[in-house]
Amino acid sequence: MMQLNRIDSPQIQIVKEITLPTIDKSNLSNGIPVFSINAGTQEVVKIQLVFKAGTWFQSQALEAFFTGQMLNEGSENYTAVEIAEKLDNYGAFVNKKINRDNACIDIFTLNKHLKSVLTLVADMIKNPLFSKTELNRLCDQEKQEFIVRNQKVTHIAQKQFTALLFGNKHPYGASAKVEDYNKITPSLLKNFHQNHYGSGNCKIFISGKINDLTINLVNQFFGQEQWGVDKTIPIPTFTASSSSNLHHFTPKENVLQSAIRMGKRTIGRKHADYFSLSVVSTLFGGYFGSRLMSNIREDKGYTYGIYAGVSPKLHDSSFTISSEVGADVAQKALDEIRFELKRLRTEKVKDEELSLVKNYMSGTFLRTLNGPFALGEVIKSLYEYNLPEDFYQHYLNQIHKVSTDDVNTIANKYLHEDEMIELVVGRK
Repeated sequence: MMQLNRIDSPQIQIVKEITLPTIDKSNLSNGIPVFSINAGTQEVVKIQLVFKAGTWFQSQALEAFFTGQMLNEGSENYTAVEIAEKLDNYGAFVNKKINRDNACIDIFTLNKHLKSVLTLVADMIKNPLFSKTELNRLCDQEKQEFIVRNQKVTHIAQKQFTALLFGNKHPYGASAKVEDYNKITPSLLKNFHQNHYGSGNCKIFISGKINDLTINLVNQFFGQEQWGVDKTIPIPTFTASSSSNLHHFTPKENVLQSAIRMGKRTIGRKHADYFSLSVVSTLFGGYFGSRLMSNIREDKGYTYGIYAGVSPKLHDSSFTISSEVGADVAQKALDEIRFELKRLRTEKVKDEELSLVKNYMSGTFLRTLNGPFALGEVIKSLYEYNLPEDFYQHYLNQIHKVSTDDVNTIANKYLHEDEMIELVVGRK
């Protein structure tokens, strides 16, 4: 009988290359591009319709958000209750995600119910009613939630910090005010829907167990004719403007914690240094064993958690450090963050620490590819953000190329502590 060795740890296997499943590309009869990955063994499918209808395209606050949220609140042929009950009966789920750049409608369903589900969803997307009664109810609900959120230092800090990074008139820096909820009308949403939701402004992504019937049904409901806006939407241009003042404080009395945000605008996914910066930011504050966590949580006990990372978007990117700390130690926490940033620039990282970070990033990335729907999200991001198709296939190889010298070089180039905008929201 073989004896197990419980003393020596198993050898770490380094994965440096992956091969993604084939992306099948086609077009519906009306020209809508379709990207699909046939994977998985269960009879389920995920269909995603992506429109250029994020907040980047709105003319006033909350316009894009409420247009997306109202899609399942009643259509020409179904009431909101009927839509909810029918989806529930089919075991299907529809999720709406409205971000800065895009609006995405996610449909999860069993293949055997696909036709019935698409009957509902197509009517929701093409023919929403924007009922005044339903809109008022939704606005009141969201407004109350906004008021509650706006009392929290973390929410205040997030809104103010993005404005400091990009400017409060820029789509990435703008945020809603409570009075904006009273300005949303059915006619406003109908106009936004008419100008942004349509066959000319849509991409479709399909993942799961796909067969010919899947594509045929998608074409039947979304590809037979031009619908909605039938031309490509021009992308508005905005100029980001970061605050020239690097130190900001917003008083908030009667709170136990202060919210800290530090950061700056930085490079995006297409830049040659992006992979190296990802490694350095992860080492600094991107996982539980990071330098920030080790110092500010484990050693000093100032916080339960602190995070730092790069947030790439379609038109810009930012590096952000965020935490909520005890209100009486906010300045001490800032001092320690600056200390760690300087140490990252000036001290050489040990091979063991860098290797640990690379292995962590490799494992995390491989988990994002676990399952057909996760693969679908990865593929969707390629086309949403105009990335080369081999971007993720080279990800692992690129992060393992980062050397200890590269860490100092990248930190000096992009993460100098004297170039960071600082914001504290809390009591003095």
